[in-house]
Amino acid sequence: MIMNDIITVTEAAQLLELTPQRVRTMCKQGSIDAYQSGRTWLIKSSSVEKLMLVNSLSDAQNSYSMLASEPKNKPKALSFFSGAMGLDLGIEQAGFETLLASEIDKAARDTILSNRPNMALIGDIRDYTTEDILKLAGVSSGNEIDLIMGGPPCQAFSTAGKRLGLEDERGNVFIKYLDVALDIRPKYIVIENVRGLLSAPMKHRPHNERGEGLPPLKSEEQPGGVLHYIIRIIKSAGYSVSFNLYNSANFGVP
Repeated sequence: MIMNDIITVTEAAQLLELTPQRVRTMCKQGSIDAYQSGRTWLIKSSSVEKLMLVNSLSDAQNSYSMLASEPKNKPKALSFFSGAMGLDLGIEQAGFETLLASEIDKAARDTILSNRPNMALIGDIRDYTTEDILKLAGVSSGNEIDLIMGGPPCQAFSTAGKRLGLEDERGNVFIKYLDVALDIRPKYIVIENVRGLLSAPMKHRPHNERGEGLPPLKSEEQPGGVLHYIIRIIKSAGYSVSFNLYNSANFGVP
């Protein structure tokens, strides 16, 4: 209950969780019972109390509607190379439930444990069998998994690195990820990586060993070999494949 019969715009704004500008507009529109004294709006507290009650009932109704519309059986997802679970947040907003995450970085693991204390968290994907992963995720078979997502280490493919591709140990982790995903056989597989993956060769030849007077690039040294190899593996397992290059700036990232 508001103690004073008359309150200021600032006080009303705090009670209604609105900006003072919005409250002044409501006063002018007659949405709030108020009158002007000079240039100052003076507001009847009873009018604000009514609005607070209406807002409270509206919030309760919205909360109930959200709970009622929330699906009881959300599609299930497994996350690998999870980082701080940024990708997972978007997937969860799309309606999925993440059962398990995988990460080796200590700071990222601490973040996951803080935000998802009840979710299964494993370390290096290479240390676990498919059976281990499903058991830790709390499911009996891959049929219960709808989505597997992950951003395997990108340094092996990045134009900022040596671009050793699948010859790099970090590139081989990519293959382990595919092996696990195709063994579980979810409905969907999401792979996130750097744009360098589009041009990464299966086998990297140093730039000082290329050019005029030197042997031409072999097929495994051609740009894009890694991507074509990955697509071929996934398609051979019966999946259809699509890929695209996205600029994060187009999605609100500064």
